[in-house]
Amino acid sequence: MKDLLAWVRTNLIKERPEMFMKGDSVRPGVLVLINDCDWELSGQLDTTLEDKDVVVFISTLHGG
Repeated sequence: MKDLLAWVRTNLIKERPEMFMKGDSVRPGVLVLINDCDWELSGQLDTTLEDKDVVVFISTLHGG
C-alpha cells in the first residue's frame, strides 16, 4: 500500500495533495477499503496488495 500511495501522489493527484495525504499515509477522514474491507483491519501501509485487489478511497472531508 505504501508504494501505491506514493504512485497515486506522483501520477494522479494534480492539485492539493495535502487534501489526500499527510506524510506517507492518507489524511484522517479518508476511508481506504481493500476488497471492501477497511485497511485498518489489514495492516494499513504494510498491507501487501495482490493482483486483482480492489482499492477504494472515500473522502469524508467536506468544506463549509
